[in-house]
Amino acid sequence: MKSGDLVVSNHEPYRQKLLLIVVAVLAVAGAVAIYELGVWQGGHKRLEAQMLQRQLQDKLDVVQIENAQLQEQLTITNRTNVIDGQAYTVVRSDLIQQQEEVLELRQEVEFYRGIVSPNERLAGINIQRFSLSSAGEESLFHYELVLTQMLKNDKFVKGVLNVSVRGGQGEEPVSLQFKNISPNNSVRSEFKFRYFQKFEGDIRLPDGFLPRDIEVEMRPKGRKQISQVFPWQVQDS
Repeated sequence: MKSGDLVVSNHEPYRQKLLLIVVAVLAVAGAVAIYELGVWQGGHKRLEAQMLQRQLQDKLDVVQIENAQLQEQLTITNRTNVIDGQAYTVVRSDLIQQQEEVLELRQEVEFYRGIVSPNERLAGINIQRFSLSSAGEESLFHYELVLTQMLKNDKFVKGVLNVSVRGGQGEEPVSLQFKNISPNNSVRSEFKFRYFQKFEGDIRLPDGFLPRDIEVEMRPKGRKQISQVFPWQVQDS
């Protein structure tokens, strides 16, 4: 080779190696981003439960103060033998309403406290709560169902949910699945949650059907089936 001749080198292998390194870095960054997103979503859900618990506790404190004031007012009314029976009735009615609100708030606070700070007794997947109330029409009812997972990890649980009302029609025992008696298709049959999930909807009982109880079945993927029976009890709306 003569001095001064131009030498052309092939750098393509270096470019390929550089490209592979860039692709690998992007793949790792993507995996880390997906993981961080999952952790953030789980933490956001738990933070939401903590905020709800604090808000309910604050409201409970206010209602308890008002309740104590009403009790004092009622006591004063009794001691002074006030003739105005209407005033006494109003105070007593307000007191009863306040006491009912205190009870309801305490239940809500305990529910969220259990989610935020689960104990060993509640560890695992639970059918936390089921309630029925009248929906304003004959044979039409509104239901609420809460599922919880009290675990120390942040894994999602998902599966199939089946809710049915058992009773009788004539002399025959009958079991009706909620999804078949929902007037507006409000019943969901699948669940996916990390800490808790709430279901609600309407059901309409057929003519002549006498309900006895409610059976709730959870079939989580990869885990043992869970079932629980609730008596048919309709709360005042």
